[in-house]
Amino acid sequence: MGLKASADPPPFSLDKLVTMCYIIPMSKTYDFYSFKRQVNYAVNRKLGLSVDDLPDTIVFDDYWHNDCKTHEDDFWNAVESATDDLLWANGFEPNLNHSR
Repeated sequence: MGLKASADPPPFSLDKLVTMCYIIPMSKTYDFYSFKRQVNYAVNRKLGLSVDDLPDTIVFDDYWHNDCKTHEDDFWNAVESATDDLLWANGFEPNLNHSR
């Protein structure tokens, strides 16, 4: 038994599919604890160490600001900046594993 071509339209049309897609605003809020945890994960991925294994060379409060709570880009930029600065301050090159 083979597939039979049909003149019937598909059960949904592209117009309906497009109207069903919409952008969902960011409803997640971030906190300072999540920020520090993500910096710790990033350090662990790059060095195999915890933030607690390194000397306290940066102040995490300097990277956290109120926009980090509700703006995802600000949150992740703060995580990346804190991670890079922490690695530099401890003598590591942050982008050691990245190829250009």
